[in-house]
Amino acid sequence: MRTIKFENIENFRDLGGYPCSFGETSFGVIYRSATLAYASKKDVDHMAEIGIKTVIDLREDSVKASLPSPMLGDPRFTYIALPVNGNGRIPVNHKDQVESYMEMLYEPRSARNIFQAILNAPKPLVFHCNAGKDRTGAFSMILLMLAGVPFEDINADYMMSYPLLPKMTANTRAFHKEVPELLLVPNTDFLPCVRDAFYDRYGSLSAYFEAIGMSDDEFVALSNLLGRQEKSCGVVCVRDGRVLVEHMNHGHYSLPKGHVEPEDADEHATAARELKEETGLEVASFIPGFRTSVHYSPAEGCIKEVVFFLAEVKEGKPIIQKTEVQDIYWLRPEDALITLSHDSDRDVIKKAFSFLGTR
Repeated sequence: MRTIKFENIENFRDLGGYPCSFGETSFGVIYRSATLAYASKKDVDHMAEIGIKTVIDLREDSVKASLPSPMLGDPRFTYIALPVNGNGRIPVNHKDQVESYMEMLYEPRSARNIFQAILNAPKPLVFHCNAGKDRTGAFSMILLMLAGVPFEDINADYMMSYPLLPKMTANTRAFHKEVPELLLVPNTDFLPCVRDAFYDRYGSLSAYFEAIGMSDDEFVALSNLLGRQEKSCGVVCVRDGRVLVEHMNHGHYSLPKGHVEPEDADEHATAARELKEETGLEVASFIPGFRTSVHYSPAEGCIKEVVFFLAEVKEGKPIIQKTEVQDIYWLRPEDALITLSHDSDRDVIKKAFSFLGTR
């Protein structure tokens, strides 16, 4: 079911269930919503029950301060506060409203931070602003466009906000006369104008993500973020200041990792098993305090989370799994950064050795 009912939360819905380039967007991955500030205890508990792990709050700082999120400090949720360029300013007419949406999207740092948080934060996640229509709507539009959802469905998703905001609409009309009606009642002609302005400025989605400073790997991952969800675990193996890098049969250089299997007791067990299967080496001990994850797309319509740990490895002769791995190398970190094929693996190495440097 796309729309989820709460006591005090309006406009809460799932981005799943839309036809797209890889079939259909997945339910239970990304939700959009109006403000969560008025959520009751029952509402918060219900969010935890449906599996929400991350809340991304796009409201302006002053509103966050006066109406703090009830998820802030709740150990069941990762709470991320991110500003949107323009802070949801009030436009004066249709043309200005289109420009306000472009302003939300074009500032590189704020847009990049939001998209990277949506990509990398624990799932399922919900992101929201005040009404869940404008700032949330602009970023929802891009996510659905990336997945190849037909624009008439994207526009229909945008138009759903009005009937799902009865309390907020009535309150705004009663107490905030300065807010123009065009912000309260969505128009079917509006979002296509935003789309046209977006393509006039950037030409393509890939050019937009290049302009805001995101990598090709991040662009591909975001394009498949609403696809099938997979999980793997891996390990950054260190020995005498060097790190283990695998040369895979497909030609790329990677870190040891693999799919979670039903028999694995936990994430550590998956990482240790995959290391042994691929290299014949065994984990001596995991280094406590380090856990990081990356997201990438191994195939169209699929997004994979890989959780990495740091570990020291027992002495022993490698026995390489020739069906997947050509060879393994113990490299200095600076050489590993040059050798590894993917930015995501390079970022893991940087984080791992930065962590070791603080110990």
